[in-house]
Amino acid sequence: MRLEEYGKSLPPWFHRANWAGGALACLAIGLYPVLAWQMAIPTLAWALFWIVMGAGAARNAWRGINSIHVPARFRRKRPS
Repeated sequence: MRLEEYGKSLPPWFHRANWAGGALACLAIGLYPVLAWQMAIPTLAWALFWIVMGAGAARNAWRGINSIHVPARFRRKRPS
């Protein structure tokens, strides 16, 4: 496997499930304080941030984007 293809060896359903799980986690992290605590500006800001993050993850799941991305500067070269 070449370094440019990092994460491509996994099936497409894995990436969709990985992003979808992240979207659900973001939704839970965002909604819990709103449901458990009193409404306040910091609580709503927290919820809005995590809901936006979850929406981005849901969009990536829908598009089927590779969920395992390692920037080139962090990739180790394999010995030849």
